[in-house]
Amino acid sequence: MLGIAAVPLPRESLEHRYWIEQAGDYFKRQGYEITLEYSVKGNGKIDILAERPGQRIAVEVETGKSAPLANLLNAAKAEVDKFVFVAVSPVATSACQEAIEEAKGKVTCPVELLSWLDIS
Repeated sequence: MLGIAAVPLPRESLEHRYWIEQAGDYFKRQGYEITLEYSVKGNGKIDILAERPGQRIAVEVETGKSAPLANLLNAAKAEVDKFVFVAVSPVATSACQEAIEEAKGKVTCPVELLSWLDIS
């Protein structure tokens, strides 16, 4: 068993759920406590909230099938110290890079881009 939910959440692919679990494990190994599907102001959610004393990180897994800029701007409402994209394909990496450029001046926290290779 892979340790992922047998049924993804509505509007979520098995690929997305798998990578959320992988990213969650990565942040746990870094000493963070994680919350999956963390609710933010305005009826939004972020894939993972990673917390340890003095630090809150919003983590969004991007498969290339959603709107990374919208996800980044939504996560900014979570009052985090840092935002991390985890891109799981070359297409997702390009989309995240574009979103990071577009978001300059619109978000106050640092934004980092990790790939599927970084968390594996």
